[in-house]
Amino acid sequence: MIPKTIRAAAAAVAAQSTTSEQLLEAAQANAAAAADLNTIAHVDWDAAQAQARALDAEARAGRPRGPLHGVPVSIKDLFNVAGMPTRAGTRAPLPDLGPPEATLVGRLRAAGALVFAKTNMHEIALGATGENLWTGDVKNPHDPARQAGGSSSGAAAAIAAGIGLGAVGSDTGGSVRIPAAFCGVTGFKPSFGAIPLEGALYLSWTCDHAGPIARDVDDCTLLFEAMALRRADHAAVPHAPRLAVPADWLAPRMAEPVRERFERALSLLRSRGAVIEEVPGAVLDRAWACYTPIVRAEAAHVHRAALSAGGEGFSKMVLPPMLEGAKILAGEYFDAMDRREAVRRELAAVLRGFDAMVLPTAPVLPPLRGQTEVDVAAGRKMSTRDAVLGQTAAFSMVGLPTLSLPMGTAEGLPTALQIVGPFDADARVLALGRWAEALLA
Repeated sequence: MIPKTIRAAAAAVAAQSTTSEQLLEAAQANAAAAADLNTIAHVDWDAAQAQARALDAEARAGRPRGPLHGVPVSIKDLFNVAGMPTRAGTRAPLPDLGPPEATLVGRLRAAGALVFAKTNMHEIALGATGENLWTGDVKNPHDPARQAGGSSSGAAAAIAAGIGLGAVGSDTGGSVRIPAAFCGVTGFKPSFGAIPLEGALYLSWTCDHAGPIARDVDDCTLLFEAMALRRADHAAVPHAPRLAVPADWLAPRMAEPVRERFERALSLLRSRGAVIEEVPGAVLDRAWACYTPIVRAEAAHVHRAALSAGGEGFSKMVLPPMLEGAKILAGEYFDAMDRREAVRRELAAVLRGFDAMVLPTAPVLPPLRGQTEVDVAAGRKMSTRDAVLGQTAAFSMVGLPTLSLPMGTAEGLPTALQIVGPFDADARVLALGRWAEALLA
């Protein structure tokens, strides 16, 4: 029996009741069975098998490297991994990414992880759908006609399909949390700067984060601890946690199936002692208004050489917003940065006195691939981008630790709860996530 979680798998490898090679074989079999989902950007199964055998030899000799020893972990294709290409889902030339292996990948290896594959993604991470004209769309494991979410689409879909036990994504405006939500798995975006980004392709250097995707909160905690080199399993959940809900802001945004699941989740949390209070949510609209100019201006600067050469290699989905970003004037950019600082202060004030804010990760069920408009409350429509990214971007833009975990299905599709904490309260958010997860399961 192959273990389903990182903690169980690492324990089984240590006890020699399974091997890293067997875990890898299971990942390979699942990858073959789910090939149509298009999760994998690069894998060399023979090279991965050689790594697994070496890790098994270390385990037999009683020399485990750390808490991830022998566990197969995939990496989003914008982080450098030694011996693997980095293409970031584009045909455009990439800027210099620095070291041949990202710092976080080295930390995972030091903890014993078997880094076996790179996963597909939305082109250069500029999008939340997982659709890609160059590499093909990543498809949702629950319904291949639907979006897997982005930009860490392959990472989340791989975990949902059992292709490895852990994955690493990046999150600029929701790119860990949205695909985790759409694929029915768990994703954690830590506080800004908690996980180093050396050796990664930036989209927006002031908004980018790296974060884990896994089957549950405990596994995300193990991956986060390995990449951040900090302990995050020590926080206790108060007897009556105080949770803020931006109810006035959420009401016109939520589609009915998500609203029903969210209200049920709040009821379950209240039944276990949570004190839930409504708070103003207008700050989230102000956050969304300044997010786009910051990210697009920074993305255009990151890719300025390719754009100066004519932008060849960027698809028609990505080139227009990049060109818009290149036109943003310095004054507009700095004005947006000033407005972001006001949002940061206001969100800190909203969270003061609360253990966390809770809201759905996405206000709608996973849209169909190619769908650009979604139905929300009372027959209203919103653009898919505004509905989905608008729900997550504020918290990455100001660097707050945020967790997405499943809160049940509706119409056979996943829904997810988002837990947002104050800056640097990563351990508290993860503890609340473990507590909520047990109730929502």
